[in-house]
Amino acid sequence: GFLLYDFTKVNPKAKVFGIDVSEYAIENSKEEIKDRLIVGSAIELPWPDDYFDLVISLNAFHNLHNYDLDPALREFERVGKQYKYICVESYRTEEEKANLLYWQVTCEAFCTPEEWGWWFKQSGYNGDYSFIYFE
Repeated sequence: GFLLYDFTKVNPKAKVFGIDVSEYAIENSKEEIKDRLIVGSAIELPWPDDYFDLVISLNAFHNLHNYDLDPALREFERVGKQYKYICVESYRTEEEKANLLYWQVTCEAFCTPEEWGWWFKQSGYNGDYSFIYFE
């Protein structure tokens, strides 16, 4: 909820909403936006098609199991009108993979940038994306 709060500080007229699997995360979010956060899953978003002008996911998709990536990416694509952005953790070398395995304890999808590209194409995701590496 902290990023959503920052959005409201930059643009007070923005209508922001967020979802998290963690009740704890939502309970401990910023009070100013807590009423716009819900506990839920990325594979079944509660918003209608083309609902958001901007959809952002930072460091979430790599926490899903591989069997949930396709439905979650399809949902992400479905709720966004045009502007979409995903940032995920990835690796380019065996050393970065080992670092990812040891340092990102919630990570489930260990994919190279090329593998992430395959998932994006497979699911029909058309937005922007970037990667974080543990060098």
